[in-house]
Amino acid sequence: MRIHKTTSCVIAVAVAFALTRTVAGQDAKAAQILADARKAIGGKKLEGLTSLSVQAAAQRNIGNFQLTSDVELLLSLPDKYLRSENSNSPSFAVANTTGFNGDRPITSRMTPSGGMFIRMGGPGMPMPGNTEKPTPEQQAQLDKQMVRSARQEISRLMLGWFAVAHPSIPLQFTYAGEAESPDGKAFILDATGADGYSARLFVDQETHLPLMVTYRGAQGRVVTVAGPPPGGGREGGPPPGQTPPANPAERQAQTQAPAMVEYALYFDDWREHHGIKFPYSLRRASAGTTIEEWTITKVLFDPKIDPKKFDSEQ
Repeated sequence: MRIHKTTSCVIAVAVAFALTRTVAGQDAKAAQILADARKAIGGKKLEGLTSLSVQAAAQRNIGNFQLTSDVELLLSLPDKYLRSENSNSPSFAVANTTGFNGDRPITSRMTPSGGMFIRMGGPGMPMPGNTEKPTPEQQAQLDKQMVRSARQEISRLMLGWFAVAHPSIPLQFTYAGEAESPDGKAFILDATGADGYSARLFVDQETHLPLMVTYRGAQGRVVTVAGPPPGGGREGGPPPGQTPPANPAERQAQTQAPAMVEYALYFDDWREHHGIKFPYSLRRASAGTTIEEWTITKVLFDPKIDPKKFDSEQ
């Protein structure tokens, strides 16, 4: 079942079944669906999984820009996660690192490579180059928000990869009905957790593999600013290798409340590797428009990861 071909139909059916969540016995049904999904993905091999490395070639649609970049995800259970993204375009420099090591966020340092570079951020989230030092109380709140965001992100991915959330966000699953399209049927499970976490998992009834995760989140924000030319700084600008301070547009983006939108993560092209199935295609869409596509190039189960990779600053 290729659910991404019938997005509108599936989401409409999902909404129609939202009122069925109070029917008795649904939690037991949800547990059985999750057990069947994990069996289809890898069964007992998943029980001993403690670390994961994923590399991907990503294409992002950011406003009028189309960017290609290399993405690496490192996961070390139970409390370490890193996502790093770097563009391979000579015209843009994109450096974005997020994650957590326990309760500490992993933050990135950005070095412009010339032309333009892109800062990604949102309200309450620090943008590289902001020269206004937060108070200790403000920094503690920022750290908490960054860790919360990274935990929610990896939990959504793990729902689609392994039919389980990250252990830092215990979830309750409820059976919410079925979605039907010309390609087949899918079970719908509602996942809720602490701190306002919620998502919906769609599981193919025939293959028992996850198809899609939907959730509601803040609309992403991107600010583009001129970077220094390769090999040197600009007159009156920062020295080479340093990010210019945040401009008024960035400061405004940090203080304004974000728009909340619906997102969908699609998992496709499942392949078996060492007894575990993994989706080699990932697509993120909002309002029916694709905003990000990954083609997985390498997956390692239980790799040895250097602990220094999870240093709090990159």
